[in-house]
Amino acid sequence: MTETPRRYGGPVMGILRTIGRILVGVLVVAYAILDTVLFPLFRPLIGYLSGLQLFEALGALIQRLPPYLVLVILAVPFVVLEPLKVFALWWIAVGHIIQGGVLLIFAHILSILTLERLYHTGHSQLMQIGWFRRLMRWVTGLRDIALGWARASAAWRWGARLAADLRSWLRSVTNSAN
Repeated sequence: MTETPRRYGGPVMGILRTIGRILVGVLVVAYAILDTVLFPLFRPLIGYLSGLQLFEALGALIQRLPPYLVLVILAVPFVVLEPLKVFALWWIAVGHIIQGGVLLIFAHILSILTLERLYHTGHSQLMQIGWFRRLMRWVTGLRDIALGWARASAAWRWGARLAADLRSWLRSVTNSAN
């Protein structure tokens, strides 16, 4: 009598894995849509702020700093903003959809305006730190795998169409206002 090998955890674990994959897919697509919609909205603001003498001076100062000091400057807002995003997702999950959504958008906006700018400004110094460079390559690889998986899904295609429609609508609104 030959037994077929059972998957670890049985059918219940298989269902939980499927539900987990669906939830991760929804979160990745939602985050990508949020990023796709919000970042272009802030591009003019980022360009304006980057042109101010204060931010030009801060950028020049950061580029002259040693790598580990740039890392500390990047770490401070990261330690505050990234857990705030996780808390916002938890808040949404427990039923505080509006408050969690507002907090997630607020944290994402602050992240765009601080973390991304600091990272790009100090990128050359940060890449001088060997373990940080390896970590970023690993994280980028994971992101590429997750995005590749998500982009192959029907949810991604739907989200991409929705994001394109939103961008088109926002362009039409801003063009009609001019």
